[in-house]
Amino acid sequence: MKTKSILTIIVLTMTSLIFGQTSGLNQMDAKGKKDGKWVVYLDKDWKKVDDSTKALYCRYTYFDHGTNIYPMGPCGGKGYKLEPSSADTKKITVLEGEYKWYDANGKLSSVHVFKNGEYVSCKEYFSTGELSQHFDYTKKCEGQSHGWGVTVYDKKGNIKLSSMTCKDKNGNWPPMRG
Repeated sequence: MKTKSILTIIVLTMTSLIFGQTSGLNQMDAKGKKDGKWVVYLDKDWKKVDDSTKALYCRYTYFDHGTNIYPMGPCGGKGYKLEPSSADTKKITVLEGEYKWYDANGKLSSVHVFKNGEYVSCKEYFSTGELSQHFDYTKKCEGQSHGWGVTVYDKKGNIKLSSMTCKDKNGNWPPMRG
């Protein structure tokens, strides 16, 4: 009887620890808007899927009262190839490390870098191979826990734009895609 009680306590404690670790994910604010850290499920082409049973990958993003702070731009496409790609279709791979997308002609299209499922950087390339855009998610806005830097280049490698994406003085994010 004592053994059964002890085992029950251990199982309940472990269950609460396991579920307690994920309780900070996928939360809504008082107005019913996404807020905080969220899991995003992706299919083989990195298209967002709501059903995790159809996902091969996942990553994390952050929402600030409904605004996705780290949206993912377009990836994949007809004839595009991802390297490395997941060979294990039975479990979801948390994005970790460097992922390269190649277009239908075999040219590098983009390079995405993740650490523990969170974006570190994204570089997008012109079809001619020159760097088009560089998003640096390690840069933070002064006094803010989120934000990122973006540099946009012309086809000759000259910087056309270099800026930070941050909340404005009223605490609002600029309109974002994704």
